[in-house]
Amino acid sequence: MKISPLFINMGMILFMLSFHHLNANPIEAGLVNWGRDLNEALAKSHASQKPVMILFQEIPGCSGCQKFGKEVLSQPLLIEAIENEFIPLLVYNNRSGQDRSILEQFNEPAWNYQVIRFINSKQQELIARKDGVWTISL
Repeated sequence: MKISPLFINMGMILFMLSFHHLNANPIEAGLVNWGRDLNEALAKSHASQKPVMILFQEIPGCSGCQKFGKEVLSQPLLIEAIENEFIPLLVYNNRSGQDRSILEQFNEPAWNYQVIRFINSKQQELIARKDGVWTISL
């Protein structure tokens, strides 16, 4: 049985597209391609003039944190917007080392629900911090 080259090409394309969404992120971080180094994020922000979007997230996290990762941070349009319009940075809010230093620098509590902050390359807040946003109404 001979396999059509078109069939082989389509199979390879589907494989490559599906592979894009296979990442090593914990469930709480969704499918966004997050950076993990603040200095690197700030340098990329300076070069691109894009703001840094920092997600402070409990990992491993509770069911609410996992749901946020599965249902919000895994939506294709949101992933595209985050990765194209911002420099995404993930900070584990329940770890020591570099993560703890960033938490302290931004005065964020440990073991908190997810918080998202937007800063420029000079670490200036672009939007006032707001947590506990669970609905679309303000």
